[in-house]
Amino acid sequence: MGEVRVLGRADDALFTEFIESQPNATVYHTTEWRDTLLSTYGYEPLYLAHMEGGVIKGVLPMMYLKSWLTGKRLVSLPFSNACGPAGRAESTEPLIERAFEIYRERGASTMEIRTRADLVGIDDDRFSSQSYFVTSLLDLYSDPDIVWTHFKDRHIRREVRQALKKGIEVRRGESVEDLELFYNLFVPTRLKHGVPPTPFKFFRNLWDKMRPRRLTLFLATHGDLTVGALITLSFGKTLVAAYIGSDIEFRSYRVHQILCWKAIEMGCLEGFEKFDWLRTPRNAESLRYYKERWNSYEVDLNYLYYPEVRGTAGTVEESARYRLMTSVVKRTPDFVGKTAGRLIYKHLG
Repeated sequence: MGEVRVLGRADDALFTEFIESQPNATVYHTTEWRDTLLSTYGYEPLYLAHMEGGVIKGVLPMMYLKSWLTGKRLVSLPFSNACGPAGRAESTEPLIERAFEIYRERGASTMEIRTRADLVGIDDDRFSSQSYFVTSLLDLYSDPDIVWTHFKDRHIRREVRQALKKGIEVRRGESVEDLELFYNLFVPTRLKHGVPPTPFKFFRNLWDKMRPRRLTLFLATHGDLTVGALITLSFGKTLVAAYIGSDIEFRSYRVHQILCWKAIEMGCLEGFEKFDWLRTPRNAESLRYYKERWNSYEVDLNYLYYPEVRGTAGTVEESARYRLMTSVVKRTPDFVGKTAGRLIYKHLG
């Protein structure tokens, strides 16, 4: 029963009221995230809503990407870890059917829906499902000491204390200049891991659209130097560790640990219930273990593809193509990496 229609900006208040009441919605469902992607990359938004009597019962945000590099794709959503259907389970089928109609109307080559196993299930054998990634979640409490004393690895506490002992201080970023400090640390961190850096334009739009309600910037300093930075995003009762960068010269100062702890501590004091470390490739055992040390637990990210597994989020990280790409990127100077990010990043969503 009911109908599925594409929402416009005039429906933003209704849409926002709905997703903020849904436990299976994420920060990637928000209009602020939508506007960040549109302002940066110029995709076509196709936000589907299952309606009954003028009331939203379920939503599926999608965007249409038309790229010379990656083809015509319908994605929910680009650069998003999990953004599947939100709302009641009965709405999923009509939303998916409308998505298939749009897929055919646009002549797309691929449809991709990114979900989190504990939030939504899609039982549709037309899709190929892959779980290349997991996300790690940490339970938060109003008293941060409860989290502090329950780390799985007691060395986390020692490492946070080491950072403080070595003179690392953490402050909140308040200006675009602070955002630029973050970006100058983020770029070499990404390149070190063999991943092209997101263009600065994205972060400037993210800053303008999501701060202060949904975005917090933490800066780690040592004397007059900024040596690390972390951006968190928030939605509902979940705080997300979204983007991080640090000065490799200060690696022994445990900069990442003090940044993450300060974010977790803030999350506890501000009433959040989960800290989401975001996705990790299954084969990245050391990174998965790092998150586990904080007493986090893993949840599968299920990515659905039609007619077959394609797209950047479906890249198998042990593949020869992926290894070649990362080996080239790791050797790229910062200024070249920034230019490459501006030119090609929009095609990778």
